Amino acid sequence: MNIVLCLSHSIEEFDQLRLLSGLGYNVFSIGGYIDPAHPHDPKRPALPDVPFHPDLKAAVDAIGSDDNLGAAQARIPDPILDWADVIIYHHYLDRLWPQWERVRHKRVIWRTVGQSVEGNERAAAPYRADGLQIVRYSPKERNIPGYAGEDALIRFYKDPTDYGGWTGEDPTVIQFAQSFGARRVWCNRDFFEAATDGLPRVVYGPDSEELPYGGGTLGYDAMLARLRSARAYLYTGTQPASYTLGLIEAMMTGIPVVSIGPAHMTIFPYGPALFEGHEIAVNWTDDPEEARGVLRAWLDGDYGNQGELLRQRAIDMFGRETIAAQWRGFLGAP
Repeated sequence: MNIVLCLSHSIEEFDQLRLLSGLGYNVFSIGGYIDPAHPHDPKRPALPDVPFHPDLKAAVDAIGSDDNLGAAQARIPDPILDWADVIIYHHYLDRLWPQWERVRHKRVIWRTVGQSVEGNERAAAPYRADGLQIVRYSPKERNIPGYAGEDALIRFYKDPTDYGGWTGEDPTVIQFAQSFGARRVWCNRDFFEAATDGLPRVVYGPDSEELPYGGGTLGYDAMLARLRSARAYLYTGTQPASYTLGLIEAMMTGIPVVSIGPAHMTIFPYGPALFEGHEIAVNWTDDPEEARGVLRAWLDGDYGNQGELLRQRAIDMFGRETIAAQWRGFLGAP
């Protein structure tokens, strides 16, 4: 089975390409991993063991655009379309709709990644009636007004062998986030600052350098090492996502995590019903003062077996074995 990935997130692209290729599917990604051995994103390593399709990449290069990848996603080149059995789009459906008549004879899947809102759902509904399949990443998406339905619920995944080994020798509260400085409300930055006031704290990720407690963007190995060494993780989410990869990675490592509660997810009126991070993390509060009390106790060493319990929960919910079986069941034999 030949699968074309048109993804919107380089880290999820790494995960999806690695997982599906490992299951025996022939996968070609129109994205940063178009050549798996030479990715553009330093936050994830190369995938030299994933098969490379130079003839398909040549069809993208031949477009001659300033943004060949974007152009190829917006109009899949004929050689790639002819090759594909399955086409999977992440989130950016505005690149799919204009070419729907060209691709609808293929098996086309919309893979949600936590960024769907009411407008996406209503736009997707007529295409689902015309054969588009939808794979959800959270059951909470059913609470979005205009919900367009689903053909499968398959969560994000992480490989437990990549994570783990938490030591927690550094009594610091950390979080990994995307543009935490610029996206203040979207990332609930005020809650983080209130809950960690007076505590050693660092936020890592793109654009974090502008913050007095920012740690910058770490490479993959450095990220794994930091998750293992830090003693506590405060998760404040990213609206409108139900949960994010950062939460899974922290839990899978075994670092104690406390999450923000749903009451702060207010950018969208249905935000509290869409959020799931607090249920996944188990330890949560809507009160930053309460969160600070929990974090202070953990920094002082009173964390018990919190990390072990969260790692096992992450493996059960998001582990490779679980999610691989779901994708294989949904897609069929390679």
